[in-house]
Amino acid sequence: MFYEELKKRRESLGITLEQIANKTKVSLTILEAFENGDFSKLPNTYTRLFIKAYVQEIGEDPVGVIKAYEEFIGANKEPNIPKEKDTSFLSLKNDFIVPGTKKRNITAIITIIVIVIFLITILKQVLMEEEKKSQTTIPTTIGTLSPPVEDNNSSEVVLPETQIQEIVEEPSMQLLSLVMKTTDTCWVRMIIDEMDTTEANYLPNIRREWKAKDKFDVRVGRPSKIELYLNNKKLGPLGNAGIPTHFIITKNGLVRATLLRR
Repeated sequence: MFYEELKKRRESLGITLEQIANKTKVSLTILEAFENGDFSKLPNTYTRLFIKAYVQEIGEDPVGVIKAYEEFIGANKEPNIPKEKDTSFLSLKNDFIVPGTKKRNITAIITIIVIVIFLITILKQVLMEEEKKSQTTIPTTIGTLSPPVEDNNSSEVVLPETQIQEIVEEPSMQLLSLVMKTTDTCWVRMIIDEMDTTEANYLPNIRREWKAKDKFDVRVGRPSKIELYLNNKKLGPLGNAGIPTHFIITKNGLVRATLLRR
């Protein structure tokens, strides 16, 4: 097996698992499980990252090893168990279709989709109207000018003093800007204001920006491979390459960093 060949390669180079664990920050337990072919102990999310870090330490090709791992995993998957027949009203099984009903079902589905889109549009308009009504406007009062008063001792026309109330505008809400730049491949999960969520493996030299009202909740697989900028100000060192880390970022900067459990 490919993992046995990798173990022989490491031993021929005189490299110990402890040395690899110290350099890559990958748990010794995970490395031992990998060399023994016990992939059930490897975390699914970061398995390929761990394999890449291990293989690079012994001078092998990460792409070929990851491909061999995926083929091995695919060959050992349990056969698919046929699912029970779906009896929901949206199931269009051939043995239950009455001639002429398929077109009617499709038409009904399209009609429902159009109605849902229409209701969403109406709801957005109502919410926009409510938001406009809730906005308070500050009245502007300009005093009435009295007729000019002519100075008997001068040909100049003197205007009486008038009290003018200036308009005071409330500053608009300024959103937080978080920019990420990658220096190597890295997995990142972003939660914005506990609502919007994105998750992806980003390639090297990628720039991505997010905006939030209050908070960014960030989970990073390889913290040392990215740079974060909050409102154009670079945040400090984020962590080690092989230790996934959880960050909380607010307007005050990086307020908390927690190592994720393996």
